[in-house]
Amino acid sequence: MHEKTLGRPERDPFDALIDVLAAADRYDLALGTIPIAFVIALVAAAAFGVPAPYALAGAAIVGVGTVVDVCYLNPPIDQGSTGGTEERSFAD
Repeated sequence: MHEKTLGRPERDPFDALIDVLAAADRYDLALGTIPIAFVIALVAAAAFGVPAPYALAGAAIVGVGTVVDVCYLNPPIDQGSTGGTEERSFAD
């Protein structure tokens, strides 16, 4: 049985994937590196006989470094923000 969504034209799933990947910004890609680091660590632990805690510690260091980078070193900036540099006056 084939379902057809009402009100939407048929769209190729590959085109939808390309649109989603094109809309990804630096922070989306940075957050994607964290689980990829853990997967690589587990594969390396299994393939090369590295103890799992050591491999996971390496992945955790990559994850912490990524979070520090995107949250503290290069945080996202609101497009409407002025950075808080203007003088503010408060009325009594």
